[in-house]
Amino acid sequence: MLKKLLLLGAMGLLASLSWRSYSAESSGQVAELRNPALPGSVAPSISATPDGKIVLSWLEPSTSGQTFRFAVWDGKNWTAPKTIVGREDFDVYAEAPPTVLRLGNGTLLSLWGQKIKTGGKWDGSHLFSSVSADSGKTWSAPVRVHSDASPSEHSFASAIPVDAGKAEVIWLDARDYETKHRYRLMSAVIDSKGQVSNEKTIDEDTCTCCPTALVRAVAGAVAAYRGHNPEEIRDIKVARLSGGSWQAPHTVHDDMWKINGCPVNGPALASSDKEVGIVWFTGSNDKPEVKFALSDDQGTTFQAPITLDSPMGEDRPVGHVAVSLLEDGSAVAIWLHHQASGTEVIGERISSSGKRNGTFTIANGTETSLGYPRVQRLGNQLVVSWGGKTGKAVKTALIAAQ
Repeated sequence: MLKKLLLLGAMGLLASLSWRSYSAESSGQVAELRNPALPGSVAPSISATPDGKIVLSWLEPSTSGQTFRFAVWDGKNWTAPKTIVGREDFDVYAEAPPTVLRLGNGTLLSLWGQKIKTGGKWDGSHLFSSVSADSGKTWSAPVRVHSDASPSEHSFASAIPVDAGKAEVIWLDARDYETKHRYRLMSAVIDSKGQVSNEKTIDEDTCTCCPTALVRAVAGAVAAYRGHNPEEIRDIKVARLSGGSWQAPHTVHDDMWKINGCPVNGPALASSDKEVGIVWFTGSNDKPEVKFALSDDQGTTFQAPITLDSPMGEDRPVGHVAVSLLEDGSAVAIWLHHQASGTEVIGERISSSGKRNGTFTIANGTETSLGYPRVQRLGNQLVVSWGGKTGKAVKTALIAAQ
């Protein structure tokens, strides 16, 4: 599998913040948010809690290899970071980070990948989960998420809380690769006791190593991923979970991107009531573009896409996308953009009517130092995280969403 991956620059004034509190004033659109991740940390992920907080998780180096840690931001302070597990065999990739969720009943659920030695060119990987009923002080024994025990790849997971004590998880699964030369998109439910059930196949043929996305809508979960067919078309697909069953997946837009290999560039989703927003990267006709589309029927159909970025001279979009929907129905899309002076994390706000408001810079660096940005809304602000293999540490920032 292709594996790729923090310097901070911002539009306007960058506020200097302590990791324990946030009280600095900022006249700019973006403000640095210092966090407790130590130097050398990588692979950040963020999730929103039911009570309106943000959970940041990451991997950081330790004497035993890597340590999976997390901290919670309440809009003013970070909690002291806590350790979930330390291992030598984590799947350490910013495009497939470990993650932590808080369920509606307060249980914390963690999810991570571990390498499985195959003796071949590529290692396999298994997904594991653990739960905590005491805010992360102690964790249950890890449980393998998938029923398949073969040393094939099971990775690129996304997870969301779906009721008071359960989470829905999706992942890419290579159990068929040796016989059918394709990956599946699969799902399962994990409860607050750590028990895994209801394993299902959503799509039997997907791209092999593009990140997945999963959000909760009024009627159920919505999943997005990069599909695949025998003609090597790898366009973005969406599937909806309704009444306990996954509906047949459908393509968001017929980009008809034919590429004989995985671009490691998946879609991002955000939801608000009946609306679902999606942003994705495509390289159809050898023209890299970032696109955004909105659905007002919970992902059943999508409006015609808006192109947010396309090549101009040496400037070109890289992808690695993220997105959030705001209370007024507008969206903020985030992605990596390359220009002669380097690579940036940039963002743009798109109104509910499709009006674009111009891009702004969140961070500067390289593709491998910036990694794969993540974003979550917290009140009238957005919290963004990023950090790749060559960066100094996981970084976070606040974006004014008013």
